Formats: sequence, C-alpha cells, structure tokens
Amino acid sequence: MRKLFLLLAVLVLPSSELAAAAKPKGCLTTAEIQAEQEIRHGVFLREAASRCDVEYTKGTRQSWDTFYTQAAPRFAKAKDKRIKAWQREFPDNWQRALTTADGRVVTYHRNYPLSGAYCQSVEDLVQAVTKKGYAGFSKQANTIQNEVIGDYKVCR
Repeated sequence: MRKLFLLLAVLVLPSSELAAAAKPKGCLTTAEIQAEQEIRHGVFLREAASRCDVEYTKGTRQSWDTFYTQAAPRFAKAKDKRIKAWQREFPDNWQRALTTADGRVVTYHRNYPLSGAYCQSVEDLVQAVTKKGYAGFSKQANTIQNEVIGDYKVCR
C-alpha cells in the first residue's frame, strides 16, 4: 500500500506543477504591455546613447547610465513582469522567443543611421528622463514604443 501511495504521489506531482503554470491567454495585459514598452525603450536609449556618445553628443551614455542605475529596481520589476508574460505565452520556448525579440530591437538600434539631429533628439530624451524620473521615462516609453501594441494583442 505504501508503495502504491508513493507511486501515485510521484505521478501526481508533475501534473500538479503543470496545472499550476499559467495557461497562455493569447494576449498581454496592459501592465505587461507597459513593461514591454519600458524594456524596449530602455534598450533604445542605451543603444542610441552609446552610439551617439562617440561622435555627436558626448556624455549622453553617462547620463543614461546614471538614470538606469537610479531606476534599477523599477527596471527589475518591469523585467520580471515581462519574463512572466513570455513564460506564460511561450511556455515551450520562452527564452528563445525573448532572445529573438530582444535581438531584433538591439540590431535595429545598433544599425540605425546616425546624424546630428538624431543624436540631439536622443540626448533630449535622456535629459528629459533624468529630470522627470521613472514616471517620465514610462510616459516616454508609452509614446515612443507604441508599436508594442501592434506586435502583441492587448487583453480586453
């Protein structure tokens, strides 16, 4: 009888773990969309500031790094929320799907043609977030990274 109980416990345990995993919704909540926008906007500002800092707007990368360091706990929350959404929506290959999405964003911004006007715009965006804090950054992300709504269905 004891062996039967152990066997049943072993068989039930994996299925209960699977049942505990969230089922894909086929959409992202508004909070998850916001987290995705914030992460993408952070990647954009980091990559653009790094490239512009070399030739056009010295100090932009340092300003971004300072802001990022100060806002690190908020970025960590956005990152965690984003990962949970991707784990739910792509349970079999969420890491590969997330790496592909991140690679697309990084590749785009690392290859965007630089100009004085573009870099001045990036510097203005970085200065704005350093003045307005994370709330200003989040609002900027909502406006500038609005293609996220086109990439992912928003849960209603």
